[in-house]
Amino acid sequence: MAQCPAGQGMVAVRNVERYRGFVFVRLSEAGPGFREYFGAALSSIDNMADRSPVGELEIAGGVLRYLHNCNWKMFVENLNDTMHPMVAHESSAGIAKKLWEGKPAGAPKPMAIEQFVPFASDYKFFDDMGVRVFDNGHSYTGVNFSIHSSYSAIPGYEEMMVQAYGDERAHQILATARHNTVYYPSLTIKGAIQAIRVARPLGPDKTVIESWTFRLKGVPDKLLQRTVMYTRLINSPMSVVGHDDLHAYSSIQQGLHATGNNWVSLHRNYRADEAGAADLVVNGTSEISMRNQFRAWVRYMTPEPERAHR
Repeated sequence: MAQCPAGQGMVAVRNVERYRGFVFVRLSEAGPGFREYFGAALSSIDNMADRSPVGELEIAGGVLRYLHNCNWKMFVENLNDTMHPMVAHESSAGIAKKLWEGKPAGAPKPMAIEQFVPFASDYKFFDDMGVRVFDNGHSYTGVNFSIHSSYSAIPGYEEMMVQAYGDERAHQILATARHNTVYYPSLTIKGAIQAIRVARPLGPDKTVIESWTFRLKGVPDKLLQRTVMYTRLINSPMSVVGHDDLHAYSSIQQGLHATGNNWVSLHRNYRADEAGAADLVVNGTSEISMRNQFRAWVRYMTPEPERAHR
């Protein structure tokens, strides 16, 4: 059984699926099965758990909640948009980048600098990252590399992974450093730093974003420190980068009340074959992830959706 919001009673849980320590619930008897719905996108959860030498995660601490005065779709669309970081985050990540300029090439970077500076990378960096979209609205950026790829090594960690998985498998796990994986419509994970965010709509113009931090079992404490710092710097109400995004969301929310144009363009790098593709990899600055989300939304909101309309 599951508790309804605001003490409205209990509802029967029709389907429960446990996957890598996470519990997924479907309240309705109708709808796709767990693996049919998530498909190959589950590889991001696998990578997050496999970063532990024992293959397990545990929740660390509580949850940070951050109220956004915008529709939930704006947050979810933004997650895999790579055209905004170097512009929207110029006043935060851009300043961190300037503060570090001129330092010796081999100088060890403070953890905050490591996490901030990649947000100010150029368009080629984000384009070369690549984006992969799946059926049902899911996607991830960081097919080839991501803003998490150049973090400094944690002493002893790689050796633990090699001992647990063998050299080839360990390096394959650690080399997979995706940016954001969106499990549409409301869950996003960052496997490289073991954090998830959940979008909880409160209304058409109010959304609470929950940030949860995880500890990899059997690893040095510095990995948890990295996760906690990232969540505080980027995803929390105390964030620096997050307020840049929130200002953009709020402005978009207000702008949608204007009557000058009924349409918002999401055409960047459109390709004719994408609507029928259930799994596709393209350049990182494409808006395909947003188009993919809205195609899924149309299907979910249509009584008898046709797959040809993806």
